[in-house]
Amino acid sequence: MARTRGRAPNGSQASEPDEASSSASAAQLNGHDEQTENASSSTSSGDPFAYHPVDLAATDALPYFDRDLELQPGLRAKVDALIAAEQSTMPAVDPSSSRLPPAYVPFSTRPDLRAELERVGSSQPSSHTLDTQRYNLSAPEAGADASLEEWQTAVDNAHAQLGHMDVRLKNIELLKRYGSNAWRLSNFQQEQQIRMLSEQVEALKTETNEVNRLRQKEQTDAGAKLSVLEKRWTELISRGLQLEVANITTRGEIETLQSKKRKLEQQLAQLD
Repeated sequence: MARTRGRAPNGSQASEPDEASSSASAAQLNGHDEQTENASSSTSSGDPFAYHPVDLAATDALPYFDRDLELQPGLRAKVDALIAAEQSTMPAVDPSSSRLPPAYVPFSTRPDLRAELERVGSSQPSSHTLDTQRYNLSAPEAGADASLEEWQTAVDNAHAQLGHMDVRLKNIELLKRYGSNAWRLSNFQQEQQIRMLSEQVEALKTETNEVNRLRQKEQTDAGAKLSVLEKRWTELISRGLQLEVANITTRGEIETLQSKKRKLEQQLAQLD
């Protein structure tokens, strides 16, 4: 099959891919698109909090090396002004836009809690208060003339409060006997948890510092290489300009010499 040949941007010969290779590439691209669509559809239909791969654009910023904002006065203000001017041209995002997450409604599945939240927000008194009468040990208001049911209710209340006080006394005795050891054990466990968490924090800090140190070293080395290449580029541009000026000067001298040559040839022709 015939191939059409062209020249690449760098001046070398480059060949166009044939139909078979182009169709194979198209098939691969279509297959990749189908896989991407299937993955996106399966992810969207599943857990909304599942991991979604994101392709981030590569950045060429070297924050550990680039110090232009600090070295050039007024540059930061100029950059901020350009950013503000760009943002002023952007249309405002509508609250109902699909790019924004849905509005958060607290306690959407608990109307009782939502009503309580609204009550607290409006500073209204609560209608549900503790009944303190059941904790009072009082006789019937009618005294000895009270009915049997009223006295039975008072006796039941006394029995309930007596049982409650008995449980409280038992809890106090248990606390006196075992509370100190349980408290020491709880303190020891919390100290161990604090120690483990502190070690994890220190390990993460060390790892973070190491990552930042490597980033600083890589960016410093890359910045030094860029400086050398920029200096080399400047030298090559300067040499190119010098060669261009020399070329123009040489062309002028050649034209001058050619004009002199023509004049001399004309003079020789007249002498002959």
